[in-house]
Amino acid sequence: MARHRFRVLVIALAGALSLSAVAPLPAGAEPDPQVVHRPPVDAPVVDAFRPPTTAWGAGNRGLTYDLAPGTAVRATADGEVVFAGQVGGTLHVTIRHADGLRTSYSFLDRIVVRRGRRVAGGDPIGAGGLGFHLGARVGDTYIDPAALFASVRIEVRLVPHIEPLPPTDDGLLRERLALSAIVRDRSILQRFGAWAVEQGSAAADALRAGVHLGASLDPRRAGAEAVAAVLQRVGEPCTPSETAVTVPDTAGRVALLVGGLGSSSTEAAIDDVDVVTLGYLDDDVVRFSYAGGRIPDPDGSIHPSLADMPANHYGPADTGADIEAQGHALAELVLGIAGARPGDRIDLYAHSLGGLVTRVALLELQHHAGALDDVGVVVTIGTPNRGADIATGVPPMGIADQLTLDTLGPLVGFEIDQGAPALRQLAETSALVRRLADEGVPDGVDFRTVGARGDLVVTADKAAVDGHPSVTLGLSGSTAHHRLPGDAATTRELQLALAGEPPGCRGIVDLVLDATVPEAVSWGENGVVAGFLAF
Repeated sequence: MARHRFRVLVIALAGALSLSAVAPLPAGAEPDPQVVHRPPVDAPVVDAFRPPTTAWGAGNRGLTYDLAPGTAVRATADGEVVFAGQVGGTLHVTIRHADGLRTSYSFLDRIVVRRGRRVAGGDPIGAGGLGFHLGARVGDTYIDPAALFASVRIEVRLVPHIEPLPPTDDGLLRERLALSAIVRDRSILQRFGAWAVEQGSAAADALRAGVHLGASLDPRRAGAEAVAAVLQRVGEPCTPSETAVTVPDTAGRVALLVGGLGSSSTEAAIDDVDVVTLGYLDDDVVRFSYAGGRIPDPDGSIHPSLADMPANHYGPADTGADIEAQGHALAELVLGIAGARPGDRIDLYAHSLGGLVTRVALLELQHHAGALDDVGVVVTIGTPNRGADIATGVPPMGIADQLTLDTLGPLVGFEIDQGAPALRQLAETSALVRRLADEGVPDGVDFRTVGARGDLVVTADKAAVDGHPSVTLGLSGSTAHHRLPGDAATTRELQLALAGEPPGCRGIVDLVLDATVPEAVSWGENGVVAGFLAF
């Protein structure tokens, strides 16, 4: 199974690099009168020809029909079958015609012809169903099949190109690559559209995520965003590394820690924040519980003023609950602490998903008179403020299988449950991420972000929030995401936050790497997800 997935993924990536062209029917003279094309089925077209602007961009390289399962699919014209088999686990047939055209019949339920067979126009070549697709190519260029069926004369000259069938399966690679482009289209567009018919409103998120995924795989877009990131950082104020940081007295301040996805009341990366170096007293440190309230203090050292706060243990599964609901619970905890400690400031440090919970809480606190006045500094660490690449693949993976998610699990360091509401809310296109982008951070909140250059779970470009100080640190590797809260460089950034100073300065080389490495990681992860979806 793993070997098969790897092989088809290689074919898909090779197809992307081949940049097969898509274009409308070229202008010229009238077609060969000996070749007359007719529609392969008597059914309505639900998605017309829409050439994508890039090889990985959103589009439709042909016509998608609304077809009942088991409907006979017929050859559009006389020709020779040059391909009949699977690409990406789906069935396809390609026919080469005397006018030089190749028509492809994709996502069939079954095939009734074999390679090398001569067929006449109207002969059945298989049976199709929901999502059946017709493509037409001149060489490697996809054209609009609808033009072949027009009642008016088409001004086109297609030069006949008769060639012998490739003698081996290796010779079919070009045909497989051409068909893989259609498979990619269906994987990020038509498949979601068909699924939407069956699944209802939840499919809208999958469709949106799929379109975003396709667009994100344009390397030119990634390059432009990296350049923009460098130019933005060059002009931002920063604190030189040689500058000593004087942290103000933290007496009368509470450090409220918020763990991330997969954490528990006994184990969380946010616990590695060096609260001692930051100057907090042990009994002034509280951690949010995803089961409500705070986590129980293991050694009973909690400050007496906080001892009566609700305390609950939680497990990793609790972190997958609805983020909006968790944000409400965190806001309640902040209000409770503020009531128990009047006049004190509450500093929030949140890791990963916990940062989104914190941002939801801030939006809710602004509706409580004076509540934000009790909030001190707020720092999100490795938080997908713009969504997470891996999570963006989860809504469309809802039509795949848990095996795919289990395969991706080790990449992110925790088991992925496709049914967890939080995981879907972490998608770059989710309603929650869009809401946070639209509403931002409430005015007056001292908010900043920290990311890691080589974070494979939350790429640093997704950690920043527009209009607020951010810094990307040089951590890389599979454990960077979990090491980030306790790293010495992060501790310095938290000290700068408490002191009200700008983030630390980065040299030009670091700035370039901070911008390009996350874009490369993001592009690679999106490619892996797209490969799983396509195959």
